[in-house]
Amino acid sequence: MKVNNIKRLLVWVTALALTLGTLTGCVTGKAATLDSSAQDQLDKIKAAGKIVVGIEGTYPPFTYHESDGSPAGIDVELAQKIAEKLGVEVEFVDGAWDSLLIGIDSGRFDTVINCVGITEERQQKYDFSDPYYYEAWQIVTRADDNSISSEEDLNGKTIATNITSAHASWYQERGVQIAGIDTGDEAIEMLLTGRVDFIDCPVPVMNTYYDAHPDVQDKLKVSFVVKGGEIPKGIPIRKGETRLLSEINKALDELRADGTLKALSEKYLNGDYSVSQEGNQ
Repeated sequence: MKVNNIKRLLVWVTALALTLGTLTGCVTGKAATLDSSAQDQLDKIKAAGKIVVGIEGTYPPFTYHESDGSPAGIDVELAQKIAEKLGVEVEFVDGAWDSLLIGIDSGRFDTVINCVGITEERQQKYDFSDPYYYEAWQIVTRADDNSISSEEDLNGKTIATNITSAHASWYQERGVQIAGIDTGDEAIEMLLTGRVDFIDCPVPVMNTYYDAHPDVQDKLKVSFVVKGGEIPKGIPIRKGETRLLSEINKALDELRADGTLKALSEKYLNGDYSVSQEGNQ
């Protein structure tokens, strides 16, 4: 009788131990899952030891590739300096302009640093850093075309630009037809060959093109500058990643204070575009 009682006791103790072990495992597993899901984007970047940055890679002087294939440009150097401030490496991933912001949505990139204009529409979907670059909005035509000299003259004309350009809806509201392109060079070539009536390439992009094609400079002209149309450029991230946004802004503040933003602008853009140009027009 006593032997049977002892056996029953052993069976009961073993069962209890197994049950407790299972419960502990479940709790531990749930805790691990919670810890993982509680990580914000900055935590994940720190854990990975790198920040993944989407770039176009075909938009000099902002992002392009050297002859050996390495990424270069003002936005590339800026990304490297921000990564250094965050204490991580930077990994650049190329993508077509129209797909770059989608890469943030899908998690392919942590951010995009590629001359991204801060617009109301984009701010509804992404959080943006403070501006680090300001771009005057200039309308460029062929030198022998005098049909465009003001905003009113754009109705019925055709522009070569990205279909997701920050200005696309503005043009459509004014009766402008959009011929979609992928690169700034493509836009300039379409204008030169008469396939479109105008483009809106910024000064630094035009200057870079002129440096490579000096014979073209006298074939194009700035017809007018859109007043109040300056669009600041910033760094977009997923909504709600407040710690990452704060760290990026902190890095930009430090780079602005020590003169790095100005130096990068002068190096690549032949002028200080790290401050608003509106007052200088």
